[in-house]
Amino acid sequence: MPKLLTLFPDLLTYSLIAPFILRVSLGLVLVYFSYLKFGKERMEKIAFFDSLGMKPGSFYVNMVGSIEFVGGILLVVGAYTQAAALVGALIILVATFIKWRHPTSLRNDIEFYILLFVVALSLVFMGAGFFAIDLPL
Repeated sequence: MPKLLTLFPDLLTYSLIAPFILRVSLGLVLVYFSYLKFGKERMEKIAFFDSLGMKPGSFYVNMVGSIEFVGGILLVVGAYTQAAALVGALIILVATFIKWRHPTSLRNDIEFYILLFVVALSLVFMGAGFFAIDLPL
């Protein structure tokens, strides 16, 4: 098999920095989504869940916001990364489906949610990377 050349071979030593960057970025996005549900957009989010038939909307806002917050914090610190990424991927997959079915219902473009889903799913397979509490077995 021929040996492939890489542009920066010395950087491959630090390949575990990639999941670290993805993990922290996804964690911060989830914490921000939670902030919106508990903060300035709370009433809009309650009305949104009510409009989807998920009543009472305040219950679903609290539930999803709490899951996003806890999952985001776990990702930022690197604890239970694969579980937190899997739960985040499921939430983001549902958001992607909602955005696809109701294009004006969520603020971000569908491409953003697809990208977040891919990042979350990648973390399930890659693990936590550098600077994490999780250790590979």
